[in-house]
Amino acid sequence: MPDEAECCCQEIACSLRALIRDVDEIVRLLQVLVQERQPDVNSSAPEQNSFDDRIESLTDRESEVFHLLVTGMSNRQISRRLGIAERTVKNNLHSIYRKFGVSGRAEAIAQYFGAPTPHPRSSS
Repeated sequence: MPDEAECCCQEIACSLRALIRDVDEIVRLLQVLVQERQPDVNSSAPEQNSFDDRIESLTDRESEVFHLLVTGMSNRQISRRLGIAERTVKNNLHSIYRKFGVSGRAEAIAQYFGAPTPHPRSSS
């Protein structure tokens, strides 16, 4: 008969497997969104064109980092996937944020998926 500690370990392991399945599903769905994101040919919104121009201004490495970022990967996961230092990922992200005119990953991802981002407040 299993003791209480063994039962707890089994319950924790079961919960962790379920959590990993959920995270994997979220990452998969984000990847589908990224792959299916197609610019609307009928749309000539200046904001979208401007963002597309900013996407094209990224270097090849920045583009790789950004596309992994929008799938929900952490800096560590991106660095492992690309075989580069985590600090290099951070440097690439800062360059991406500067080119996009955003202050962080959430704003960059929001712009990518077309969500409006708040404009910086002017100091009076």
